[in-house]
Amino acid sequence: MSDVLYRALCFDLFGTLVEDDGRAVRGAIPFLATLPPQRWAIVTSASRRVAAAMLADAGIPQPSILITSDDVERNKPAPDGYRRAVQHLNVLPEDVLVVEDSLQGIAAAVAAGLDVVALQRGRSEAFARAATYVIPEFRDLAIVIPPDDAAFTFRLV
Repeated sequence: MSDVLYRALCFDLFGTLVEDDGRAVRGAIPFLATLPPQRWAIVTSASRRVAAAMLADAGIPQPSILITSDDVERNKPAPDGYRRAVQHLNVLPEDVLVVEDSLQGIAAAVAAGLDVVALQRGRSEAFARAATYVIPEFRDLAIVIPPDDAAFTFRLV
């Protein structure tokens, strides 16, 4: 997974950034803190109220771009949420990388024309056949942000 460039990231919320018990996924908070705020979004099937509570309980700051079920007509696996996030990020679909942990989320991102990193979380890679990449856990996601790049290009390593 080297030399793949992206300008923005989208994350699922439950299961990707927040564990089943409500804690932040290990490594998520420091990782998100390294990202330019205008270059990442969260896309969730939860309502805005539930998403805000989950973020607060997990200690994850609310992103500047949060797309919830309140913002779209159709939830995942429909692509509506990811398409809306791409519009807010002001980038092209091919410039966005999605981090997901569910079949519905992967399907939604793929339907929106986005590349997807699927988090295995102990499952076989078969669950993520449609994903562009598969990694074992969130902590295996490595993005390098070149300090002199005004476009905030992300590189998977």
